[in-house]
Amino acid sequence: MGGPGDCCGVLQFRAGDLDASGRIAYRTTDRFAATGAGKVLAWCPTCAIQIGENVLPGREEPAPYGLEPFVVFLAGQLDRMRPLMRRRVEKRVALHEHPGVTGVCESAVRILKSIPGLEYVELEQPQAGYMCNTLQPLPAFKRELHQGLLEAAAAAKVDALAGVYHACHRELCSHERDWPFEVVNFLELLGESLGLRREDSFKRLKKMQDADAILADVMDLVERHGLALEEVRAVIEKELLGEQPLPLRGAREERDTASAPG
Repeated sequence: MGGPGDCCGVLQFRAGDLDASGRIAYRTTDRFAATGAGKVLAWCPTCAIQIGENVLPGREEPAPYGLEPFVVFLAGQLDRMRPLMRRRVEKRVALHEHPGVTGVCESAVRILKSIPGLEYVELEQPQAGYMCNTLQPLPAFKRELHQGLLEAAAAAKVDALAGVYHACHRELCSHERDWPFEVVNFLELLGESLGLRREDSFKRLKKMQDADAILADVMDLVERHGLALEEVRAVIEKELLGEQPLPLRGAREERDTASAPG
């Protein structure tokens, strides 16, 4: 169950519209309860916090189900997964961590350490918030965190820097073009061990750093769905290329050259 119909109401909550947020969140939790499931898994940390810490504890009646982060649940299934993890992943891997949801990063580390051939490397970097996008009010601080993370990963000579959440991946994946390691979601490494692979189209497009090239690449989708070119370009420029808290090295070098005297 996912999508707008099962929203946790956090967008309205952040905007201060508590009435709308409450209606959405309680409708969603009632819909989950109607399934009769004793446990609901949450991938997004925002949902885990909004529903697990704000909505369910605020109900008059006892919560009809338990809410568990998906990564924590997955780590609990390692005994079932190990016989399927037949392929070795010969990589040194570090994890990009956020402490906001209890047990998630610890579970991701357990999963990584269970992958045959994989060497886990602890970077010992500062951790803050529960996803990178929650640090939006502190742009300089977030740039500093990202820079330190990338430098630490390079110094540790990792083959891959793995993240947990989608929001972090959107902001970090394009740095892969400038650093000597991959930027992946940690489940890609688990999938590799299981013999599963799917192209990261978002990362491939974002690494292009060229709106015209990206638009040409997705033109078949634009035509298939009857999308307006100007709207697609606006999304590419604002959402795909514009979402870059720490500028890429090439962009920084071009900026510094343009501002140099003489």
